[in-house]
Amino acid sequence: MTTKVLTILKYVGLFTFVFFTIISCEKEIEGIGVDIIDNNKFDTDAITSEVETGNENIEKIPANKLQQYLLGVYADNEFGSLKGSIVSQLLLPKVGDKYDYGTNAAIDSVIIFIPYQSTKQENSDDGKPLFKIDSVIGNKDVDFKLSVYELETFLNTLDPSDPSKDMIYYSDKVFEKASTPFYSDNFKINANDTVAYIKRYMPDGITVYDIDTLKYTNVSPSIKLPLNEAMIQQIFIDNASGPEFASIDAFTHYFRGFYIEATELTSKKSHLISLNMSNPKMAIYYSNDQDEDEEQDLNGNGIKGEKGVRMKETYEFLFGQNKSNVLERDYTISKESGLERLYVQGAAGEIATVDLFSDLSDDEIDVLRDNKWLITNATLTFYVDQNASSHIIPEQLFIYNYEENIQIIEMMTKGLAGIGGSLKRDEDGNPYKYVFNISRHISKLLNFTEPKDLVTLGIKVYNPSDTPQTPIDTTIKDYSWIAQGVVLFDQSESAGDKKIQLEIKYSEIK
Repeated sequence: MTTKVLTILKYVGLFTFVFFTIISCEKEIEGIGVDIIDNNKFDTDAITSEVETGNENIEKIPANKLQQYLLGVYADNEFGSLKGSIVSQLLLPKVGDKYDYGTNAAIDSVIIFIPYQSTKQENSDDGKPLFKIDSVIGNKDVDFKLSVYELETFLNTLDPSDPSKDMIYYSDKVFEKASTPFYSDNFKINANDTVAYIKRYMPDGITVYDIDTLKYTNVSPSIKLPLNEAMIQQIFIDNASGPEFASIDAFTHYFRGFYIEATELTSKKSHLISLNMSNPKMAIYYSNDQDEDEEQDLNGNGIKGEKGVRMKETYEFLFGQNKSNVLERDYTISKESGLERLYVQGAAGEIATVDLFSDLSDDEIDVLRDNKWLITNATLTFYVDQNASSHIIPEQLFIYNYEENIQIIEMMTKGLAGIGGSLKRDEDGNPYKYVFNISRHISKLLNFTEPKDLVTLGIKVYNPSDTPQTPIDTTIKDYSWIAQGVVLFDQSESAGDKKIQLEIKYSEIK
């Protein structure tokens, strides 16, 4: 059995034991400790220790089956540029029903709808609902180019090399796409994009007989991308009676999905949008002629149409679960803050590494261990470089065992609130520092005799997937869709009183 497996098993056993005992014991132990110290049976003191840090670029991350997907273009002079595009399969509508457009069908409009994540604000003076788009970084007033292509790479659900495993697509995966887009235009977010207007056509495709206003009360705004109707006609209507539409499997092999691509225009310093992507759809709005003996619901809304008239119809193709983010990074931009800094960014960005007690030899560490100190508090503090040009600072960082890619004991016993790492601001409200509470981690290090237990720690932008789901869920997932980043001072003397601090408070028996 490998050393890493043994280590993980050791951690699992330890974490499981501590998880189920710490809650019941901690208050009792803390109470006893306070009573003893109050009776002058302990001496208390504190030490500070040096650390050694490094930076690592993350080349790729798992990019499918995410909670959030990034779309857009962003750049600054600290972190370089990041472009986010999305690929997704499409699902057949009305599975099991006959896929048929009827007599004298003409496409009225084809629109992709991708809901924003938004917060409803107070209504405007004229009573219209107002929304604020959430999860956007960068300059919302700078356009980027948004294009929609037919995806030519088939998205597998299972790994072809091992069908017992789910397929993992990484953020640097190159997907093939058609040469001609369904849509391509300048784009920027629009918080008031809550209405769509659909012109309805006669069989000649020219004469407009009605205009529908699609507006939903209190529904958040959405990205609306009008697709080329002639291209949709050829793919989705001319072959509607063919075997390509007989089943979901046949359809996904025939039409493999959409490639929604973001590229820069005159500047990469535009904006990125974080999207849930659970409810996007392509809607084909069309009209057809009905036989005079038939009555049909108009648009399925329960209103009966007249006999022998032009009828309004819609097919909705939902985006499938099989989708992936394509993240393109450019690190060639020079870092304005200089080399003696740490750069931490999510979404296939950068992480910082930390080695504790870097100023102590093995013999000096053994002396610390021989002291048998009771560690009462241990904190690791990182200060924000407030002069950095980037302003996309994350509210939460995360600390973990980088060497073995597993949780440290603090996270398993205290959770995110207990381990700290949230952004602290100064008196003026500016980003100031992140403080991690690692008392149990330090206690464990000083109670083990093997130097190899002084593992390298990692500092990353916190992602919701970092939180363990069970008492034995110790492995750190590689998912990361939070694109924010922060520039931190490292351990260099040039940082002055803002260099990284490891402070250990302890008690010892007199």
